[in-house]
Amino acid sequence: MPKLTVNEGAFGMSDELIIDFAAFSVANAGVLADNATKTFTYVIPAGTMVTDVSAYLMTAFDDSGGGDELNVIVGDGTDDDGFLTTAALHVDQTEITFVADTGAYIDNENGKVYTVADTIDLKFIPNVSTGTDYSLNELTAGQVKFKFRLVSLA
Repeated sequence: MPKLTVNEGAFGMSDELIIDFAAFSVANAGVLADNATKTFTYVIPAGTMVTDVSAYLMTAFDDSGGGDELNVIVGDGTDDDGFLTTAALHVDQTEITFVADTGAYIDNENGKVYTVADTIDLKFIPNVSTGTDYSLNELTAGQVKFKFRLVSLA
């Protein structure tokens, strides 16, 4: 995904990734079973420190069925919510508008250094607790923007 311009990066965020409901369609994600999670990734180059991660819910997610929950966590292969702990995205929840730096890598820490290339993992989880089964393929609306501050150490 694109690097931000100097003006967009005034807060210091260097990269962004926008995910909308179309990314979960059968054409883009394949067939997803009821309650199956979907993970998107963002590449972290070797020699990079991740110091901030944020999410902005531009449009709450909704579905064509009875689903009433969609959460996202952001981390990596070592700690799946190391950057952002669970954030609600579904229109039927008390969804977030903005959230940043709630994970253990950043909360009371200074970020995480990657000496080898890795990925930021953005894991979308339906039906977190209410027992209302649905597939992420059923999403009909929603868009969330993630921003990252990646600092090159090389």
